[in-house]
Amino acid sequence: MAMETVRLPQSALEQALAARPKHIFISGASRGIGEAVARHMGEENHNLSLAARSYNRLLGLCMDLGTQRAVPYRMDLADDLSIDEAITSAESRFGPIDVLVCNAAINIDTPLDGATKQVRSDFRQVIETNLIGTFNLAQLVTSHMPSGGKVVFIGSVLARFGAPKTSAYTASKHAIMGLTRAMALELGPRGIRVNCLNPGWVDTQMAKESLTRIAAAQGVTLQEATQNMLKILPIRRMIKPSEVAAYVKFLIGPAGDAITGQGIDLSCGSVMI
Repeated sequence: MAMETVRLPQSALEQALAARPKHIFISGASRGIGEAVARHMGEENHNLSLAARSYNRLLGLCMDLGTQRAVPYRMDLADDLSIDEAITSAESRFGPIDVLVCNAAINIDTPLDGATKQVRSDFRQVIETNLIGTFNLAQLVTSHMPSGGKVVFIGSVLARFGAPKTSAYTASKHAIMGLTRAMALELGPRGIRVNCLNPGWVDTQMAKESLTRIAAAQGVTLQEATQNMLKILPIRRMIKPSEVAAYVKFLIGPAGDAITGQGIDLSCGSVMI
């Protein structure tokens, strides 16, 4: 005899909280994963603060989503003042931020055989943006974040292993996992959950730029470099930005309430732990 699922009635307070629009702040929202998350969240009744260096692209995205509840902010993680101004403006518009999605990052090759001023400058720029800027953003937002808030960092499978010529980027993504765990412990007593999603190769402009550099170094075409990369994956395809966005939606919803301090790999099998 089949058993029926028993649904316990929600209290009026729980229903009201579930229906209340959340204030969601997304960095790096102008393209790729950040844009996909914004569009995914835009399907629901949330207030969206969208930040990136590319203000014109953000403005077009907000027009698509509706400018009454999607507002663009020019922000560069390497510029502390732009972070402060974006958060102050966002909170003035929609109130304290309930959900922070830290997606913005840069990737510049930092080969060990290039002990030049340029490589050292590039290394410093990646760390200042991906780690220090991300920390500054998360620290500022969570200082005002209410109980029940969620922080989701967009990391990388390179938080699990390394890759040649990516010392700065790999180090920054390993560091984001450490930041996730430390923040989860510190913010847990306030009812705030902190997690990190570690995607593998996602079909974005940043991935295409990385594959183009790999192709040039190997003396092959972009198509050949892409196929060589896919051959080592158990699931031989790239991840869709919408798939990452769907997992962000899961983590920031009620189903993610018991999850914190975790690094969750979306890697088509490149990471198995």
